[in-house]
Amino acid sequence: MKRLIASGITLALSQMCLADGSPWLPEPGSTSVSVSQVHQTADELYIKEDKNDLPDDLDLETTFLSVSHGLNDDIALDFRTGYARSTFDPAATTHESGRTDTNIGVSWRVIDEFISDYNLPSTVLRAGVILQGNYDTGNINAIGDGADGLELSVVSGKVINQWLAVSGELGYRARNSDVPDDVFYKLGTYISPLPALTFSLAYSNVDARDGVDIGGDGFQNADGSTNFHKLEEDNELIDFGVSYGLNENISLGANAAKVIDGKNTANTDVYALTVGYSF
Repeated sequence: MKRLIASGITLALSQMCLADGSPWLPEPGSTSVSVSQVHQTADELYIKEDKNDLPDDLDLETTFLSVSHGLNDDIALDFRTGYARSTFDPAATTHESGRTDTNIGVSWRVIDEFISDYNLPSTVLRAGVILQGNYDTGNINAIGDGADGLELSVVSGKVINQWLAVSGELGYRARNSDVPDDVFYKLGTYISPLPALTFSLAYSNVDARDGVDIGGDGFQNADGSTNFHKLEEDNELIDFGVSYGLNENISLGANAAKVIDGKNTANTDVYALTVGYSF
């Protein structure tokens, strides 16, 4: 029964905006493929810690492809890439588009709660490689920061009972091209009133370790161009999601998320729809 519940929660995890690691790995030999359409929009920008109105909406449309595969009982692989298009009129009359950063990760389960003798939570160590996309950088409507990097995290989760589970992730991300390192953590709660239906509520926090401020020293170059990719960008986000398994293979998901606080970042609302297939 607990494994059925964990499977349903894993569906919810796969829908969560900006989700990376999961304490509940796919079954050995199984593969999950999902396609997500994500809409992000903002009409305010944090300049340092102060919110300011933007002259127009800053919009980003992204289609993500995600794949996960269970190699054995304790090791799984994950892959995520996408294509995005951003708009910001009238401040930026040139729209940006291109392939997003690609993230390739491997997860190693060190504790399985379902066989642990000490009732410990499932715990996974995840390592990921970030490969930069093919977009322009430096502008407010850039698709990403244009940097390669590595990230390491520890992810834990516990199925409390037949309808409730919790999880958490703590990690560190380092990238090149003068992009600041990040410390990130996530906390999630999952409620499954039915085996195929799961609701999720998550809080995530990304804290850049250094970087420049909007309008501060190093933000603008001598030629007038800007360095948005070098910002000390912090953000806190709340994410609500729901997922439903139509059958053993096909799942549907929807998410709504919002930045609730930040520094040198857009005050963004996020909406996502996901279709997943497992085999």
